[in-house]
Amino acid sequence: SLDLGPGIHGVTGRTGSGKSTLCRLLTRLYPVADGMLRFGDHELNHLPLAFIRSHIGYVGQEPTLFSDTIAANISLGKPDATREEIIRAAGNAAIHEDIMALKEGYDTLIGERGVKLSGGQRQRLALARALLCDRPVLIIDDGLSAVDVATEHEVFAGLRRHFQEKTVVIVSNRIKLLSMTDHIIILADGRVQSEGDHDHLLATNSLYQAMFDKQMHQEADGEVAL
Repeated sequence: SLDLGPGIHGVTGRTGSGKSTLCRLLTRLYPVADGMLRFGDHELNHLPLAFIRSHIGYVGQEPTLFSDTIAANISLGKPDATREEIIRAAGNAAIHEDIMALKEGYDTLIGERGVKLSGGQRQRLALARALLCDRPVLIIDDGLSAVDVATEHEVFAGLRRHFQEKTVVIVSNRIKLLSMTDHIIILADGRVQSEGDHDHLLATNSLYQAMFDKQMHQEADGEVAL
């Protein structure tokens, strides 16, 4: 049982705990029985699929990009977007400066699947696309995994600015990212094991404590850039 209201929610858990499955259920990529999911006051199965998809933005770990310009890739979900709107979305996704460093800027052709960009740049480009669509719900399914910690903080600040009064779900196992969210959900074996803010879970949940200790030790040893 889970209620996701306005705010930024972190979702974490071991591999196979159900994190990506939850995201796919919310976007109705998987079917569910009647009475199991509600969107606002409405039973999800009674809503047209197009309506659901038009209210939810989704960013995955491996975004789909096309052999076109950066501007065209960002505006895929909103083809009539102005250049100003595209730039604003890119700024909130912390990708604007990277784009401007390219010779052709927003008119740069990125190649099939964005092969000319790094993994972190591709993820932030996909995030800019989702921000431009400005939907009331945004799901980021491990979609910041290739972003370094400094950029991650910048992205998070952009989410705060852009998604006030909206709902954001971020799937991640990175404690520093989770600690910035309003509410964290820990999944285990397809169920909600625990939920609360960072301080509460650090004091009460053994899995979260173990993740925190391991990542802090790795950071101290220089093994990972959290």
